[in-house]
Amino acid sequence: MLEVMLVVAILGFVMTLMWGSFSQTSRTKKHLDASHDRLHTARTALMRMARELEMAYLSNSENTALPQRRTFFQATSRADIDEVAFSAFAHQRLRAGANEGDTSIISYFGERDPDDRAVLNLMRKDSRRLQNLELKDMPGETYVLCPNVVRLKMTFWDFKKKAWRDDWTTIDASGFQYLPTHIKVTLTVRDDRGKEYSLSTDARIHVTERVDYRGAGVN
Repeated sequence: MLEVMLVVAILGFVMTLMWGSFSQTSRTKKHLDASHDRLHTARTALMRMARELEMAYLSNSENTALPQRRTFFQATSRADIDEVAFSAFAHQRLRAGANEGDTSIISYFGERDPDDRAVLNLMRKDSRRLQNLELKDMPGETYVLCPNVVRLKMTFWDFKKKAWRDDWTTIDASGFQYLPTHIKVTLTVRDDRGKEYSLSTDARIHVTERVDYRGAGVN
């Protein structure tokens, strides 16, 4: 009887060790999968931002009698997520006959999550077409591009003054009347354990001067 009890105890001890090992392996796998998913989401968001920034442009066909411009580039440095809004040849029309153009105003900005105010999300808005309206009044689709972002920083290369800038505007007369050639974008996210990861890319704008193009679906 003692031998049987000893065998059962040994088997129980071995099973406990095996179960602990399996549990630790499962937790490690879940952590690695969660970290991979977070980094994949951040990389995808960063690649999309770079691709759309590279398609930014300014039109020379502006109605100067109107207070708002249809094409512009407005970037503002913030403490957490830098904001940028720009006209671009980047809109994809998903429905035939829709009142949309190949050009639109795209903007990136930060916004607190409505379900958890401690979470800061990177948002994207697409106006679907160019309009002579203030950015806040432009209709369009807004959604979360990357959730739970720590910070988004952008710097802009002024090829005429040979210097990097933290902001850029073409809206007012004192601003730039051309686009930067390079934009450095650094996106920092936090994994499920709270560790911060920073990913960077470089967007290169080739059409820096104003072009004679109005675009389709323009007011």
